[in-house]
Amino acid sequence: MTMTLRDEQISENVMNLVGSGLLATTQASSARAWPPVMIRDFIRAHDTQTLDVDASATTGYVADCLSSSPSASIAIYDDEDTFLGIAVDEDAMALIKRDGVRALDYPIIEAVQRNRPVCSITDSPFVVLNIMRNEGWDRVGVSKHGKMIGVVHRRHLVSFLDN
Repeated sequence: MTMTLRDEQISENVMNLVGSGLLATTQASSARAWPPVMIRDFIRAHDTQTLDVDASATTGYVADCLSSSPSASIAIYDDEDTFLGIAVDEDAMALIKRDGVRALDYPIIEAVQRNRPVCSITDSPFVVLNIMRNEGWDRVGVSKHGKMIGVVHRRHLVSFLDN
């Protein structure tokens, strides 16, 4: 298989971003680095934190947790441990902006975007970018073995591809 210029650029970016120690490459320049680029590479490279909370957690508590890291996210579960959705900083801040200080006491479930897509750590970044473009999302949740582990931002994927 011959690599296109874009394939070579992506392979080089992965090597620079996650380090050559994490990826085994072949000696032939016409072969793609192995393993292929996956969302897990972005999760490793960007400090993502996900906190699991109950649906009754307050928006104020969640906003405080989210302020600790720009790439933090909150996975909301109900009492039966059913996944309800993902909250990121913009979700909590939009509710606070709309309703003012009293929104700090609202349950976070009111700020959750329940239909936010979720991808697997083994998905291709190109698949995730297509989901973002086609469905109009700037962030997509990432799961590993059915558990939320983070959120991939469009800006991280695009800046990775631009480098």
